[in-house]
Amino acid sequence: MKLLQSATLQPYLEAVRKTLEAAMCLEQFSSQVVERHNKPEVEVGTSSELLLTPVVVSRSKQERVLIEPSINSVRVSIAVKQADDIEKILTHKFTRFMCQRADNFIILRRKPMPGYDISFLITATHTEMMYKHKLVDFLIHFMQEIDKVMLALFLLSLLLCAVQKLAATLETSVEQGATTYKIEGQIIVPESFSLQNGKLSPSRVLVNYDFKHVAFVRHDGTFVVSGVPPGSYIIEISNIDYAFEPVRVDITSKGKIRARRLNLLQPSLVSSLPYPLRLNALHQINYFRPREEWHLTDMLTNPMVLMMVVPLVLLVILPKLVNANDPEEMAKSMPQMDVPDVSEMLASWLGGNPKKTRRAVAGNKKRQ
Repeated sequence: MKLLQSATLQPYLEAVRKTLEAAMCLEQFSSQVVERHNKPEVEVGTSSELLLTPVVVSRSKQERVLIEPSINSVRVSIAVKQADDIEKILTHKFTRFMCQRADNFIILRRKPMPGYDISFLITATHTEMMYKHKLVDFLIHFMQEIDKVMLALFLLSLLLCAVQKLAATLETSVEQGATTYKIEGQIIVPESFSLQNGKLSPSRVLVNYDFKHVAFVRHDGTFVVSGVPPGSYIIEISNIDYAFEPVRVDITSKGKIRARRLNLLQPSLVSSLPYPLRLNALHQINYFRPREEWHLTDMLTNPMVLMMVVPLVLLVILPKLVNANDPEEMAKSMPQMDVPDVSEMLASWLGGNPKKTRRAVAGNKKRQ
């Protein structure tokens, strides 16, 4: 394996360009193992006589390019400079982002070669579809852009580290200038609750639901939260098996500590608690929903059963509730005798009103 050293960026890129131009002399070549199969020999590696000597163009120990030519394909692997852990994390994130979108880049390899950050695979088919010098220009331009991106990310990481150190220094100076106090207490689990292996699972004490002030519960249930400045805080026990009621603790500037129940609906309602704190477990946390059991009410409230039972009640039970011997009900149920004649109704509809004519005739008879 040949090794070419270059100290600056431009000679480094020029050496990569010349090597790629020499390695791009590709042609279609069928596989010697499987008939009528044209596979990249640099990936398959079945015939050593079809592989050329790999070339490494190095700018430094960390920043280098591996070019592996063959008769019908060439593989290019790039290692990005990684001076510290921050650059390693940034490089890993960047290359992972690129490899997940390998479908958008025809020549990008989904998985880089071991020891390198990103790899490309160029075959004879690619050189027939695209210009060779354009492929070389793309790889050189990619190396230039990734160098700029990594430099910008490195400067940004340095700026963020400086800001974090400055903020930590200011916070430490403020905390050293202010007086801090301790919050002490004990958690109590009733005997009715079953403990796993007779011991309480690891618990943490959180102050204001964050991890700025955290304490761990000892085996006897006691805890101490140190370095708490004056103010109002919400103390909560974080346990995987049991739920505890949160408590509000007020610390005055003189160091007086007062505890009371946390009431979010009525903050003005004060219910004092003894100090040091004694926090009882409310209930055991159940992460599984119990399976529903069969009940008779489930069958009775079934819509199909209701559709069958309600008409049965109306037809069978409701008539029995009505008194059949009541004369008024019997009179209402009997048919009416003065039913109009159908022929008279039709005659009145078709031939006028015969009743008025009869009244007129009856009046004439009286006058006579």
